[in-house]
Amino acid sequence: MQVNTESLRLINLYDTTPCALSVSGRFIHRIREITACNEDAFPAIFGLHHVKRRLVEVLATGSGVVIKGDFGVGKTHLCDAVFSVLRQYYLTHPVYTNAGCPVRENSIHLFNYIVKNGQSSLDNICPVCRHKYASLPAESVPIERVYITEGSGFARLQGNEDIEPQIILGMYHLIRFAEIGDPFDPRVLEGGKIAHASGGVLFVDELGLMNNEAQYALIQALQERRFTPSNSRMTFPIDLLFVSTTNNTNDLRIHKAVANRLVGIPIERVGFEDEVRIVKKEIAQNGFLSVIFPELFLEFIVSTIRTLNNIAVYLGPRSSIRAALIASTSTLVEGRATVSYCDVKEGLHTEIIGQGDEETFDEIYEMLSKDFPSIAEFISQRVPNIENAFAFVDNFKNAETAFSSINGRLMDEIMASLTEPDRRPETIKAYLDAYAVNVHMEPLC
Repeated sequence: MQVNTESLRLINLYDTTPCALSVSGRFIHRIREITACNEDAFPAIFGLHHVKRRLVEVLATGSGVVIKGDFGVGKTHLCDAVFSVLRQYYLTHPVYTNAGCPVRENSIHLFNYIVKNGQSSLDNICPVCRHKYASLPAESVPIERVYITEGSGFARLQGNEDIEPQIILGMYHLIRFAEIGDPFDPRVLEGGKIAHASGGVLFVDELGLMNNEAQYALIQALQERRFTPSNSRMTFPIDLLFVSTTNNTNDLRIHKAVANRLVGIPIERVGFEDEVRIVKKEIAQNGFLSVIFPELFLEFIVSTIRTLNNIAVYLGPRSSIRAALIASTSTLVEGRATVSYCDVKEGLHTEIIGQGDEETFDEIYEMLSKDFPSIAEFISQRVPNIENAFAFVDNFKNAETAFSSINGRLMDEIMASLTEPDRRPETIKAYLDAYAVNVHMEPLC
């Protein structure tokens, strides 16, 4: 039977297979659909396989999570990925809500109450819908399909000390009520972040930075799946996934009553290869596809950041990304197509020095002069014949003539050590130039 979705009524749920799953049930249902196709539920998140599995398992139980880790390890990306998965469910599986419901509750509750006389469903109907629809016949109750977007099924809260509870809980405006006279008017009941997230995901970034009063405002929602707006006597049922993050340094600032209602999932820094993949993705997403970035230079950036991390300053994956982006920009500014070692060094030094402060500058400069890795050693470890090629080229005064004169066997040996994208003449020249910087100790950068 064809149903006009623009004029749906509650009675039309008879003609469909209404979704009776909770939000956590919808989430795991979509995860299972994805894995059944041998696809990755979080394709944009490289590595972290155990973390992703635990995240899915906890959210599937309906429990909230707090992802713990250092800066830049992917905590926020994981939380955003949860919303992406759930949003796909709503695109492929119809879910209906009562028209005008402030918390997008599933129409199945009102249907069960009115049509099936299920008295227990009354507790799952929000006060507004109870007031507007509970006494009407199912033929008169308008419903609409739910799609979740920012502000309607997804709400993000950036943790800080200034957040007030009403931002989370919403507000019942007594003055507006006195003026309007209708306690259920949307202008009287102003939804907060919890209401905005109902039916989807509430994401709190850096939970530990919120003051205690704001953290307390989350407890009722986390424990009872209900919330009471400030100044209101009405309690609203909600259904959502709660995901949050905290930096390791702020973990202890999460109130114990809140932490007790969450499952903590620690996240470590991804491995070297996955960090390289992350940097490649960020370069592409930032519009640098026209720049040729030799892979060994990219690996050198990641390796250097990881090597120098915590010697004088914290350097996380974001540092690898920014150093690579600065190197790419340096290439474009000079009108070249291929990233050089000088661009790489510019990116690394700019990023590392930029992470310091007045107290650490001297230590950072000492680290860069004493502990900065050798590009010649890095390249020779990956391209063993680079030394022979360099010795050959070094006998020529003209670099172009030298390069074109390298015998085929030596060039084949070099190319065999490189990946396909790196087997370009301009890339090999860039490696030879970088090798020369360290061998001749030339101040080229």
